[in-house]
Amino acid sequence: MTRPPALEGLPSPRARDCVRFVWWAQRGYWHGVRKGRGLGRALSLVLAVLWWPAVPLLLPVQLVLVARPRARYYMSPERDAVLAIVATRHGWHVEDHATTQAGTGRGRALRSLVLPGLVAIADEQQVAILATAATSDLAAAYVAELPGLVDAGRGWPRGRRLRRSPLGRPGVNP
Repeated sequence: MTRPPALEGLPSPRARDCVRFVWWAQRGYWHGVRKGRGLGRALSLVLAVLWWPAVPLLLPVQLVLVARPRARYYMSPERDAVLAIVATRHGWHVEDHATTQAGTGRGRALRSLVLPGLVAIADEQQVAILATAATSDLAAAYVAELPGLVDAGRGWPRGRRLRRSPLGRPGVNP
């Protein structure tokens, strides 16, 4: 599977941005504690608490993740949101999506810059787009944003699995 393409106008992350990504994840866990439900809330709490002792490991791991040859990290022009997409044998998988502050629309703004170009290339190359939304509400929002994206069932360890088959493939999408 080919690496997701670079998109004009969107900066690539620098090494120092990896520190920010790790911090944004921590803030995202606390957002999940406040806004989540049931097991999702509990998992977010566990991750938020375990984050602190894991920081010395998380920073080098994030550097390695960003440098993977199959991964592409898209940053907003303001560098306040990131969306990571990784080429897998099943398609391009959205692996990470974080912002300076969850719930403020920064992620939606970045998706509006990334998705049109990415979807066009995915359709041209016949590549599926895959993701896992942390909650059912997020899954519904993503499905509404991206034509052809469908809920494919329960995600692991939480949330909903999402899939968009490439358009133009007979019998797959209307």
